[in-house]
Amino acid sequence: IYWDCLADDARLVLALVLDAHRRGAAALNHAPVVGLLRAGDRVAGAAVRDALTGGDFEVRARAVINATGPWTEKISAMAEGHALRLRPTRGSHIVVPRARLETHRAIIFSSPRDRRNLYLVPWDQHSIVGTTETDHTGDPEAVCATAQDVAYLLEAIQATFPGAELGPKDIVSTFAGVRPLLDRPGLAAYRVPRDYRVVEGPPGLISVAGGKLTTFRRMAQDAVDAAARSIGGATAQQRCLTARVPVEPPGWMSDEVPAPPAEGPPDLVGLVARAARHEMAVTLCDCLIRRLHLIHELPDQGLAFAPEAARLMAPVLGWTEAQVQVQVEQYQAAVALTRRWQDPEECRDADGF
Repeated sequence: IYWDCLADDARLVLALVLDAHRRGAAALNHAPVVGLLRAGDRVAGAAVRDALTGGDFEVRARAVINATGPWTEKISAMAEGHALRLRPTRGSHIVVPRARLETHRAIIFSSPRDRRNLYLVPWDQHSIVGTTETDHTGDPEAVCATAQDVAYLLEAIQATFPGAELGPKDIVSTFAGVRPLLDRPGLAAYRVPRDYRVVEGPPGLISVAGGKLTTFRRMAQDAVDAAARSIGGATAQQRCLTARVPVEPPGWMSDEVPAPPAEGPPDLVGLVARAARHEMAVTLCDCLIRRLHLIHELPDQGLAFAPEAARLMAPVLGWTEAQVQVQVEQYQAAVALTRRWQDPEECRDADGF
């Protein structure tokens, strides 16, 4: 039994970005790197595309840190740099009503198939079961739980908690991610260590990959220190402050954001407004998946609420009615991805996504 260490990963990332922004960082959302800029033999910035408008622009820098997870090798290749060899693995989870698999603490148990450790984690009115560990060769952007993943997790649940009689009909949602593990040839996917590396090459480009959530701040510290050394001069003597600076949660103004009621469902209208105005949500998927988690918590995964949510965001972000419809369609596609496991033929070659 685990008595602590429950984390909301999306909220953690948001808190880090907002804190960095308050300290002077410029944060760009939905802005993929499409190329690296050079000054002689040195990387001197990045060419960036605004994914919402299609416009391109350049960001100049004395050093560039490539902390892009499963895209690390792709970014390094843009500069013909020292690529960290990755072993991407897929981790899939299922979300079920907590009443169907009641627990007050996180529980560790084993799969009867391969004895891998799995976790049952309480999450408000739901329970999360995961995770799988499968080599993944497809597009990280389209990763999803497959029929095989779901069957593996249900098999373990049924073996460990037979009285629950949990089945496919109990699944509210699924989600999956890609771990950017360092390649260790000859090892099974679930035995690959979670260590990390920081490398420079070519000059001005620092890449960091591997690791896990519990080491992310140490990884950041090592990457920033490497960037400082790369720049040289007085900067090389400065040290990253990560180890000594706590992340400060944002303080919302009570007169701008309605507070959720003490009992009953939260005020979704107020929460959508907050996401668009204060939390850098610029798409409906940003709001309903990564800010409010409705895709994993509502029985219909938020499909009925999606049009209303899009219209609430529209005046803040300047969407036309046609853009509202596009946002709703994109959210519907995201929900469909979480349900892809229900079609075994569709998921037959999951690693080809």
